[in-house]
Amino acid sequence: MPGHPPASEEEFPQILVMQKLGRTYRAMLAAFDASIGQPMPRWRVLLLLHQRGAMSQKKLADALRMDPAALTRQLKAIEQLGWVQRRSDPQDNRLTNVWLTPAGTELVRQTMPRRTAFIQRLLADLTAEELQQLGGMLDRVEARMRHEAPRANPD
Repeated sequence: MPGHPPASEEEFPQILVMQKLGRTYRAMLAAFDASIGQPMPRWRVLLLLHQRGAMSQKKLADALRMDPAALTRQLKAIEQLGWVQRRSDPQDNRLTNVWLTPAGTELVRQTMPRRTAFIQRLLADLTAEELQQLGGMLDRVEARMRHEAPRANPD
């Protein structure tokens, strides 16, 4: 408004919380990579394939809530490491199926204890009640973000 100075960030605690959320996420990604030895996006792909078995890239992208192009980049890198294989679906050439190789399965099996220990270390000082509250708050924020996402690209 004319004559009024712009509001400071201190006047909007929501801005400070969003900045903190971003910093926390970036710190989590860095700590995960350092502790587990895998970037989190790559690990999420490997873990889901380990849990669910072979699946199409489309179903994998949907399950991970990952952009299909970003998933393709991840899969190409993982495939070069020898941990996944991809092939066209014999019943539908439009689909590409993905599955873990024996080396990929072994990698996930060996990494799971480090992942569990990492998560336990990060959240060790939170009570069960605090974990439940934090989870609930993050669920609400995520739901709002998902609701806002379609609005981000107005026609």
